[in-house]
Parts: sequence; structure tokens; C-alpha cells
Amino acid sequence: MEYANLSQTKVFFVEGSSASSKSFILQRMPMESFSHINAALMLESMTESVLITTADLRAPGPFILYVNAAFETMTGWSREEVLGKSPRLLQGPKTELGIFQDLSEKLEKGQVWHGRTVNYRKDGSEFRMEWSITPVRNEQGMIHQYLAVQKEVTEVVRMEKMLQESREAEKRRLQEIERSKRRLNKLIDTQKQTLSLFTKYVPAAIVKKALAENSTENIMISEKVEAALLFCDIRDFTAMIDGLSPDGVVKVLNVYYSFMSEVISDYNGQIIQFVGDEIFVAFGVPNSITDPEISAVHCAIAMKKRLKDINNELKEILEKAMCVGIGINFGSVIAGNLGSNDKLSYSITGSEVVVAKRIESLSRGLENIILISQSMFEKVKQVTLTENWRKIKIKGKEKKIRVYQVLEPRIKS
Repeated sequence: MEYANLSQTKVFFVEGSSASSKSFILQRMPMESFSHINAALMLESMTESVLITTADLRAPGPFILYVNAAFETMTGWSREEVLGKSPRLLQGPKTELGIFQDLSEKLEKGQVWHGRTVNYRKDGSEFRMEWSITPVRNEQGMIHQYLAVQKEVTEVVRMEKMLQESREAEKRRLQEIERSKRRLNKLIDTQKQTLSLFTKYVPAAIVKKALAENSTENIMISEKVEAALLFCDIRDFTAMIDGLSPDGVVKVLNVYYSFMSEVISDYNGQIIQFVGDEIFVAFGVPNSITDPEISAVHCAIAMKKRLKDINNELKEILEKAMCVGIGINFGSVIAGNLGSNDKLSYSITGSEVVVAKRIESLSRGLENIILISQSMFEKVKQVTLTENWRKIKIKGKEKKIRVYQVLEPRIKS
């Protein structure tokens, strides 16, 4: 390395293997602006590696013209060993060559290039290196050398990796906490739902309506309304639970009530009563809804489909799959709270309730059948495929009524 003082310019030269034996690095600058700086001492004192190459980027170039002491310390190569050679001697199996795709384009445009990848020391050991390469122009403004400032970032990369792993571990921990929270909430909800099926004698909607009344007198008032009435009964329930322990019977009913309650809620039905293995549901009372007849028949179809989930849940307990029979009627009923000041019960009464129960009873001996009355048929025939079943005589009714079997919905329920 040689230093020289020219007129009004301080320039240092580097011995190289290029066509010109001497190439200057620093541009012409006023002497007074850096007369106090020793460039050679500055480069050799830097803790970061400095490497200067020729400007011919295409293989076998560029060629190394200068390296400082920090380069020797970082790589294990002496400057005598690397002068005139390509910086590619630092590359190895794990060097990510893809990072060099835009190197030539940027440098030839006079832009600064930055990169980070795995490099190799003289002894073959790996280290992570981060560096920037800056084009250096001569007095004519032409790029004729490149200055690379390099530093080892192995420890930085290791810490970054540890930090990333820590973040991912924390993310997984939070996700697991959230999953555990959801499982716990689901378990609590299930327990509450199951408990409510045995402790709430009056459905929630009916309680809310009663609480909304301004006086106790209004609570006792009944009303005549039109509603769709659905009865669902488990077929051969007594034989099905024969041999089960009390806990087993309770589990069967819990699963049955829970799954069916979800379906009924989806179709705005109101469970009026659980009687053993029977569910009595009303649509359109105590809260009115649009097209209660359609909601009722679609609910029945969905209840029938939900049996698959119920039987899957109970397959370890029951030897035979659970089947149900469903009967639905539509008509005028009397709805309201009956009882005394000490105990009230929300009830729906009237001949149409008897008809609905009678239609459901016709399904005994049949598996998963849905039967509806003539009044229901007139309301749902446009949305549901049905089959004429037969006429039946209902006690208290002068004429026989026609019963239809529901096959499937004409449109998706």
C-alpha cells in the first residue's frame, strides 16, 4: 500500500493485479477538508472488515485489491493469500447465492448493495456475514472499484433466531391458552345446558316474557294464539335403556335433550315440556315468528338428521341406534301460565295439542318418520315433499283428518 500527496489532493493507492498497477480510491477533495486524517491508519484501525475489489463483476472477477486487518481476523485469511483472488473464496455449501441476484444490476447503476448470508473462514468454519458494497468512481466519474464493508453477525443471527423462536413459543402458548379457554367455556356451557334441562321447569323465553309484565295479574292471563305444535318421542325407549345404570339412562337423556335442544333453538322453536323421552315444542308461542309451520317441519327434518350425531355420541352405551317418531299439527291453542301464586307452569292446551300428540303416536313401530296434519300440509306443501299417508279419527273431532308423511324439503332448510 502506498500513500501520496498531490497538488490540492490527498489520495491513497492500492497495489493490484489489474491492468493498472495502481488505482486510486478516494476522489479529489480539498486538502484542508481532511488534511488531519491518515486514511491508511483509519482503514487498518476499523473493527469492521474492509475489502476493495476491481470493478469487473463477471467471473472470474472481481479481484481483491485490498483487505484490512479486521478482514484477516474475521476470515482467517491473510491479505497476502487473498490479494488478486475473488471474494467468492468465502462462499461455501450453505451460502445463499440467491441474495446476489440483484448485485450486478445495483452496483453497475452506482447503487449501494446490501446482503447477509453464510460465509466460510479459511479453516472451513461457518459464520454469518452482513455487508454493503459501494461503487467507487474515478476522476472521470467512471466506476472502477468497489468498496465492501463487512461484519460478522453470527451472534446477532443467533439472537434473532432465539428471539423469533421465543416469539413463536409465546404465540403457541397464547394459542393453547385460548384453546383451553374455549374448551373450558364449552364444558361450562355444556354443563349449564345439561343442568338447565333438569332444573328449569319453565323455558327461558317464557320467563323473560313473564318478567316483562308489569304486574302479577298479567302473568296469570292466558291468550288464544295460532301455533305449530311438535311432539318428538324416542321409539322403544324402555327396551333401549333396559340394563343401563341410572347414570347411563341420565346420560342418554342428557345427550338426546342437548342435541335436540340445539336444533329446536336454530329454528326458533320453544320447548314447552320434557316428559320422559318425549319433547313437546311450540313454534310461534310465546313469541310470534314468521311462518311457524315451515319452521316446525324444517326443524323436524333437522332433528331427524341430528340423530346421527346422537347415536355417534352414545355408541358406547346403546346396543341399538336411537330412533324417533315426530308428529306436527297447526291450529289455535290457549297459551299461558297456569297454577297458583306459589307455583306456575306455562302450558299450551286445546284440541290441536291432542291432535299433534295423536299424530305422533301413529309413528310407533316405525323408525324416524315425520307425520303432519292436513292443516300443516296446506301451509308447507310448497316447500316440502310429502306423501299422503291416511285418514285418522280423533276423539272429539267429528270428521277424520288426513295425515301426510314428510319426505324431504323442496328447498334447503
